[in-house]
Amino acid sequence: MSTRPTISVVLPVYNGARFLRQTLASLRWQTFTDWEAVCVNDGSTDESQAILRQFAAADPRFRIVDQENQGIVAALNASVLAARAPWIARIDADDVAVPERLATQWRFVQDHPDVVVVGSYMLFTDPEGFPLSTQRYALEQEAIEQALLSGSAGSFGHPSVLIRRDALLKAGLYRKEYEWVEDIDLWLRITRLGRVANIPRVLMHYRQHEQSVCWNRRALQHERLHRLLALARADRGLAAANQPLAAPQPARKQSTAAGKWARRAARSGYYRTAWRQWRRQVAAEPLSFLTLRVTVEMVLRGMAALFKKREPTVPLPDWRAWDVPSEPTRRAA
Repeated sequence: MSTRPTISVVLPVYNGARFLRQTLASLRWQTFTDWEAVCVNDGSTDESQAILRQFAAADPRFRIVDQENQGIVAALNASVLAARAPWIARIDADDVAVPERLATQWRFVQDHPDVVVVGSYMLFTDPEGFPLSTQRYALEQEAIEQALLSGSAGSFGHPSVLIRRDALLKAGLYRKEYEWVEDIDLWLRITRLGRVANIPRVLMHYRQHEQSVCWNRRALQHERLHRLLALARADRGLAAANQPLAAPQPARKQSTAAGKWARRAARSGYYRTAWRQWRRQVAAEPLSFLTLRVTVEMVLRGMAALFKKREPTVPLPDWRAWDVPSEPTRRAA
């Protein structure tokens, strides 16, 4: 690897030990090898710091920045400022990159030198990594901007993006006042600095679980997104009233996670995942109206999925083959 790597992978970590080893292993199996990983430990109180140090001891491409807990925006900005490469790749501590992720995106930006951000499709999975659905995003600039300004989920998958570092700095990095929607805020600013795009291929596995930000901060996310988009539309001379946001949904209960995932997997034709999550739902609330509703919806969605073509899921390598020893090897004095 050269002194100045081609890509810096930025990874904010706060109490992410549950899935962190899999995430770090998915960087080690990348077919594109000229990268560094800037891992900001944001005051974790679990085993995250120990895991990061084990990987750094085994692979010098992993760099660790320790700081007191300051939140996701401060951790992201610290990782970007510490990065040495001209390109920044995002990943979260509970997600998994497919082996060709960095190589595919690097080829794309080489072929499209005016692009400052490129993302990809993502496979949403349950906590154990079983498939739920494929999230597809708009591919071209105009459609991506339209998705952003409408408040839909069709612009970018944040953990999938590769960003030109100088554009990220020029845009002003991530902003604390929009924490939890900091990615949408950044896209709205960075789309004015160059072309953006998505690759129509799954390059990331995006894990859904009950401890994720999207699960626990939905109401706050909606409130901040509504304020952010109103300002963005006004800045572009658009009438906010012409593009209303959907009404905020009530906070989810933990017990509805399995039901939601069962319906989603059934709708996408992932019947094994649907069956596993349905069994969890039945075990948790066997006689509830919610379980009955989940059962009916799962059956109906599963039947409808029989008539749709499902995108094949490419199996990942066994992450344990790319893990590192739990205790770093002591170096000779």
